[in-house]
Amino acid sequence: METATLTPEPERVTKNVEDPEQTQPKTIKLAEFLGEWGDILKFQVIRNMDPVYSPKDEDDWDREAREKLKQLIRPPFESQTRRGILPVARSFYKEDNKAAFLVGEMGSGKTFMGLAVAHLIPKPGKRILIQCPGHLVQKWIREAEETIPGCTCFNLNDKSMEQLLAHKLHLTRPIGTEIWVIGKERAKLHFQRKRQLVIRRGAECCPECGRAVECSETDKAPGCEHCGARMWAADRDKVRRYAKAEFIKRFFPKNFFDLLILDEVHELKGGGTAQGQAMSCLIARSKKVLALTGTLMGGYGRDLFYLLWRMFPRLMKAAGFEYGRTLQFAERYGVVQRTYDSKDVGVSLNIASIH
Repeated sequence: METATLTPEPERVTKNVEDPEQTQPKTIKLAEFLGEWGDILKFQVIRNMDPVYSPKDEDDWDREAREKLKQLIRPPFESQTRRGILPVARSFYKEDNKAAFLVGEMGSGKTFMGLAVAHLIPKPGKRILIQCPGHLVQKWIREAEETIPGCTCFNLNDKSMEQLLAHKLHLTRPIGTEIWVIGKERAKLHFQRKRQLVIRRGAECCPECGRAVECSETDKAPGCEHCGARMWAADRDKVRRYAKAEFIKRFFPKNFFDLLILDEVHELKGGGTAQGQAMSCLIARSKKVLALTGTLMGGYGRDLFYLLWRMFPRLMKAAGFEYGRTLQFAERYGVVQRTYDSKDVGVSLNIASIH
């Protein structure tokens, strides 16, 4: 009798050969992504948020606003009315919100839509301030005169302070629609500072309290360490000018402007920049704030931090943010990448495990 011994065959190890096209990250254009997932995203936004305006649910306020838009010299397109003018105007004048962003691509008519929102201010006499790049001042004045009937335009982008001084000495209510236009460079440029100290027995002393102080030679605006007095003065040997945004904040009353329009607001995103501070000064004297831009973000979460703080300070404070702490904001709404150096790592740590 023949016997046969059956031995189990060794298990075959199969390797999945991945398709090289699948290993590469798939890229998709934003327009294609929105075309495929736009309806789902829209449904989630409507479900989780409360839109201020819905084209399908227009009420008497929207119909009155549409009638008022017919008074403009140039009528708006329907897409501009539904996607820009009515949502922002309703947020301002119906819901009584303080500020809003109007983001649109180049050529969408942000200038026209901003002027149309200004026209819908519910009062006959209104004063609008527009801050824009210096080379666009004349364009804004021309657009305003060709859009709003009977408006009066003031060009504040010159060196003279006469118009501001006249309104400081004699505050008057606006008659009709007043459009004030200023370049962001003219709004921020201020006089240069120099140290103002007194010398007593060979020591530098505070001109206010007379006590000796120590301050750096590079510090052009020092403060007294004893009494807190400012130990600086305007440098008369340099350019003699006064920041018009600072002048408006210091000498004009609150809500002097019914609406502030900030064109190209993404250029004002800096925290300690002069133009960012000028933006804060103008907001302090305006009842409503409309920010226009085509590129709201530059790819980083911190790009929005100071803009949101200046336009929505109460909401930012209620959300638990502190002014100046951009990392806290980036950790919540962005991506933080931390890089470790071997010199900063202790000997007891496994350096190979840190990525």
